[in-house]
Amino acid sequence: MTTSNKNTDTSTRTDTNASGERVNGIPVHSTATLVKASIGASVIAAVVFVTAILPAEYNIDPTGFGQFSGLTKLSQTAALADGSVISTNIDTSTAQKRETVIAFSQDATLANAPSVAEIAQRRQTPGVRSDTVKIDIPAGKGLEYKLLMDESVHLEYEWSTEGEALYFDFHGEPKGDTTGYFESFSITTSNTMKGSLTTPFAGSHGWYWKNKTNSPITVTLSTKGDYQIKG
Repeated sequence: MTTSNKNTDTSTRTDTNASGERVNGIPVHSTATLVKASIGASVIAAVVFVTAILPAEYNIDPTGFGQFSGLTKLSQTAALADGSVISTNIDTSTAQKRETVIAFSQDATLANAPSVAEIAQRRQTPGVRSDTVKIDIPAGKGLEYKLLMDESVHLEYEWSTEGEALYFDFHGEPKGDTTGYFESFSITTSNTMKGSLTTPFAGSHGWYWKNKTNSPITVTLSTKGDYQIKG
């Protein structure tokens, strides 16, 4: 008895079909399919550009979809923000110009400030006078000599004795004051004194000398300024 054995090939075989759809289990698209896909992608991109990008970025809405969906508000907000930046820059520039003008005005003020010679000349006004007087201070007593002056008036003075020392108080009393207030500018004991004063207020300004000796002492006083002698 003869037994015949048949070998059966159980392996799976995949070939390319006529339409080219699959080769060895991997899908393969035809050229026509790829062309269709490219055209479809281009159409979708164009639609997105017209309906979304143009309204949102450039405020161009040919279809009306941007206004309906609110996309045009995005471009309008961006435009307003740009305008704010420009306005801020303009204001900053204006502020810098104002600072420049102010600085120039200050420089002009300094340039117009009077010189030392001009100040000295202005002190030689018609109201300025010069006087030299001799004042006798009795023995054991005191005596005042006053000048009436306005506020901020410049006074130059010099006084001396023949060598005897006197206690003195150089001071001022405000005009119209009834409280007895006075401001001392110099208090000491000396036989001579030279200086100047710019009056801090209107009123009487002068000296109080006190002779503590048993003999009278003569003070020679020279003054220069805009004043009236009160005595």
